[in-house]
Amino acid sequence: MPSAIVSNALSAAQRGDIVGAARMLEIGAAGGDGEAAFVLAEWRLAGTAIRRDLGEARRFYGRAAELGIAEADAIYTALLANGAGGNPRDWESALNRVRQQARHDPLVRAERDLIEAMDLDPDGNPAVLPQTHLLNSTPAIRTVKGLLTPAECRFLARVAEADLQKAIVIDPRTGQARRHPIRTAESAGYPFVRERPVLHAINRRIAAVTGTSYEQGEPTQILSYRPGQEYRLHSDAIANEANQRIATVLVCLKDDFEGGETVFPRLGLAWRGATGDALHFLNVDRTLQPEPLAWHAGTPVTSGHKIMLSKWVRARPLDLSGPPGRPL
Repeated sequence: MPSAIVSNALSAAQRGDIVGAARMLEIGAAGGDGEAAFVLAEWRLAGTAIRRDLGEARRFYGRAAELGIAEADAIYTALLANGAGGNPRDWESALNRVRQQARHDPLVRAERDLIEAMDLDPDGNPAVLPQTHLLNSTPAIRTVKGLLTPAECRFLARVAEADLQKAIVIDPRTGQARRHPIRTAESAGYPFVRERPVLHAINRRIAAVTGTSYEQGEPTQILSYRPGQEYRLHSDAIANEANQRIATVLVCLKDDFEGGETVFPRLGLAWRGATGDALHFLNVDRTLQPEPLAWHAGTPVTSGHKIMLSKWVRARPLDLSGPPGRPL
């Protein structure tokens, strides 16, 4: 059952008094009501009832975590690490929270160990990068040997296992995400509120090795392909998109499978990396128009289990401002 303050606030919101409801939640959070702090954080994140403000969302998630709301803990840590919405990043505080949580959570302990094994600067950026190798010039297709360590790959595959759902695609006619037989894999998505610090550090590594910024990256997906599953011939570019999806990064997290190559039929190229290897390719030409030669497919897996990290990169940083016209 929600606290009395939260119940009263929700009742006020249902009556149309959104501003009054938000004020009740603010007072409750200040007075030590963790549920009120969490609900207000969710409202600030969603931007549907009141204006989206990711800085305020982070503050109230932190307050909720401080007051014992376990669900707020991981979100607050993620927002400290990634600075979503242009808020100042606090990588060191995020790491301190990981170290504290590692004392009683084996999964976080494994995350801590992975981060401590990384060669990072004080802001969580990679201090060194592996070399890239040019596979094709137009469109540019590059491979990266050992972008992720085997331990990092195992961790990401393990975390994703409980989150997998039927994969979706963007309908080119409507721009809406939906299921489609062109893509029969399962996927798990990790938007900025679910981006564990270890994944954030990996995403910054991906940005660095591809010459892009972290803020250009769409939420990371982990893809799972069982025998017979595939992603048929398609383009990752989006028709009539203002902030075009310019590049794709694929990282092999598990390589004990047969079939499942990433193929570019119009170029006569195929790629099948070992665990930790990456493929990076452009989806557009120099004018940012979809590049026909970049159409590709994930061929059917014939045996074993293929697990990939997938990252789409936009031309500009993602807009996280939320819906306009909301109060407060």
